[in-house]
Amino acid sequence: MLTVFFDLSSKIPLYEQLYHYIKEAIETKELVADEKLPSKRKLAVHLKISVITVETAYNQLVAEGYIRSLPKSGFYVQPLVLLQPIRTIPKSIPDKEVKTEEYSVDFRTNRVDHSHFPYNRLAKIQREVVLDQYQELINTSDYLGLRSLREQISSILFEYRGIEVSPDSIVVGSGSEHLISLLVLLLGRDKVYGVEEPGYLKNYRLYLDYGAKAKTIGLDDQGIVMNQIGNAQVLHVTPSHQFPKGIVTSISRRMELLNWVNQEEGRYIIEDDYDSEFRFSGILIPAMKRLDSLGKVIYMNSFSKSISSSFRVSFMVLPDHLMKEYQQSYSYFMCSVPILTQLTLKRFIETKEYEKHLNRMKNLYRTKRDYLIECLKTSQFGSHITIIGEESGLHFLVQVQTRHPIQRLIDQAKQEKIRVYGLYEYCLEPNTSKEDNLMVLGYSHLSLEDMKFAVSCLETAWKELF
Repeated sequence: MLTVFFDLSSKIPLYEQLYHYIKEAIETKELVADEKLPSKRKLAVHLKISVITVETAYNQLVAEGYIRSLPKSGFYVQPLVLLQPIRTIPKSIPDKEVKTEEYSVDFRTNRVDHSHFPYNRLAKIQREVVLDQYQELINTSDYLGLRSLREQISSILFEYRGIEVSPDSIVVGSGSEHLISLLVLLLGRDKVYGVEEPGYLKNYRLYLDYGAKAKTIGLDDQGIVMNQIGNAQVLHVTPSHQFPKGIVTSISRRMELLNWVNQEEGRYIIEDDYDSEFRFSGILIPAMKRLDSLGKVIYMNSFSKSISSSFRVSFMVLPDHLMKEYQQSYSYFMCSVPILTQLTLKRFIETKEYEKHLNRMKNLYRTKRDYLIECLKTSQFGSHITIIGEESGLHFLVQVQTRHPIQRLIDQAKQEKIRVYGLYEYCLEPNTSKEDNLMVLGYSHLSLEDMKFAVSCLETAWKELF
């Protein structure tokens, strides 16, 4: 007969204590396979507990496969296969600890100003949506994304980019990573995807990780270099504001690209319009999609720069024939953006709150840009630098006239806990080209005080280098 000493002061229920006791006895082979257990009534009397307590413990053991119940016979221990211990093989190379450097000011390019994020407005809208609409749509799903949101995105594209597209041409997804994975499925893993260099190297790695082939293509002052396209069949480009060089692809080069893509079946251009909303001088640069008459340009954008990268809402516009293929082959894919997020963003746009927020941020970022440039130009090293590509986007380049390699300046800045980035860091294979004296500074997340402090620290770091 099983003898269990219950801990009556424990918060663990008696049935659970009994369950653990029998389970351990089976695992340690105190109770062997096919051994019969006491009946519920006999064990209850022996342990002075209720029959229901024993029954609950037995039922849990049956559910997990430790024991079996035979009608009119009783409960028996099930044969148990135990996990064999695995011999560990010592690693020949010890694991390296990944250390994250802490900087007082980091001029990285993938952040927005969190202090001006529309927390209260979005929270209010989300509460309204939960009360007004969420109940109706809680079981609704649309693999392309909520149609009412796609309608709002269609309006934005027309208003801000002059692109006329049907909501039925738009696919909503949680970030460019997700959309790129869909495009690789749709266009094919057998294709070669060309990406800009220097550029957003994460895209290069994504194409490879998703099973496709990828290559880098160089740039000149008009955009992607045509004679370097080679065997690429799909080009992923940032024509309105190249990342990170800030080049605006000239109309002549755009026409060359469109002529190239139209020459052969199966060629496509992915137009990544990642921060086109932020242009501080002149009018917005027209999207290549507007010039596409044969359905060879796939337009991609997101709310990462205008709202926040953690908001995780991106979208792409597919040409009609690709959308038809997508609907036929991949309609079983559900939209990866939660329905509540889609409803919130839809209302944020339709109530004109998005437009107000965008205008506020443009003014704020213009002020930040101007202040940082002024700090740099009036600094002790101001006569040794040239600012490039400040007309749009949330970063610009700084060309440095110095006899020292740019890495020396970066290392000296790190000693003062300031992180600046060399243009070479955005190249797959950094080389000693004329671009080695260029730095990339992102400023959108920094306060004016941060900028002033950082430039002061750079003056200290670089005082012997000019």
